[in-house]
Amino acid sequence: MRSEQQAEQYALQIDGHFIKLMHTCAGVYIWEFVTTLDFEWEIYTGKRPWRWSFIVYVAARVLALICFTLSLVGFNLTRQFNCNFTAWFASSSASFLLVLRGVAIWGRDSRIVVLTGLFWLANLGQAAWSPALRTCAITRTDEYRWSIMINFIQDFVLLVVMIFGVLHKRNATHLWNMLYFQALFWILAAVMTELPSVAMGFKNINGEVITSSRAYRDLFQYITGDQDSYSTRRGRQPQGMQAVQRSGRDMRVTVTKTIEFDVELRLGRGRRGDEENDYYTPGLTEEEQQIRTLELQMKQDLEI
Repeated sequence: MRSEQQAEQYALQIDGHFIKLMHTCAGVYIWEFVTTLDFEWEIYTGKRPWRWSFIVYVAARVLALICFTLSLVGFNLTRQFNCNFTAWFASSSASFLLVLRGVAIWGRDSRIVVLTGLFWLANLGQAAWSPALRTCAITRTDEYRWSIMINFIQDFVLLVVMIFGVLHKRNATHLWNMLYFQALFWILAAVMTELPSVAMGFKNINGEVITSSRAYRDLFQYITGDQDSYSTRRGRQPQGMQAVQRSGRDMRVTVTKTIEFDVELRLGRGRRGDEENDYYTPGLTEEEQQIRTLELQMKQDLEI
């Protein structure tokens, strides 16, 4: 009798910790979702160009939000509801963003497309309604541990593909530095958040969604930012400068006014010497022109 009571108290403690963990994860994700809505609004209002991959980005974020909302509401529900739909599609959408990043970095190489595509298709997640917890929980983990392991291996492979792709295109551009930082930090963080899932089951999908959406958003903002022209500001001179010249008895006063203006140099086809360059920008040194050309070529390859 006493052992049954102790087991029941222990189960209640575990349930309490699980509920607190879910509320913490949901709070972190809701904060991330709300604080980054300005990026989506810029696309909805036409301030940034539309890309078809934006649909995958929105799907990952919205479905993850629905998943967390249902999980929180599920603690107060007694009726059974579908556990698989939102969580599976949110996780799959987030993984698909990582697939697109790897494919773009490798210049849409068919071998990379096939490799990452196969790993993405192998990603499966399972959950079921738990009457004891009155929410979604992983059931019979002995059957689903391979699905969870495949999901972990998939993201690890995508990490390796992206890192090698970035190192393969190593250069001195700011865009390369950003891609390298994201490949090492953001994607690695997503994989590390899945380690508890490998051991415990199902619920830790917020790290993957946050990481993949942030990586997509940062790259999209950089590519679609005002990077297509250089603005050169004329040097500032004192306004209202007076030049006084004396010649004998006569005195002549010349008043000059300096007007400050911007000169915008549009990118286009040009020639430097006898060499034609589609990315030639007037006014740049040889080294600056090479870096600028590399960066524009990388932007063109990464536009998905």
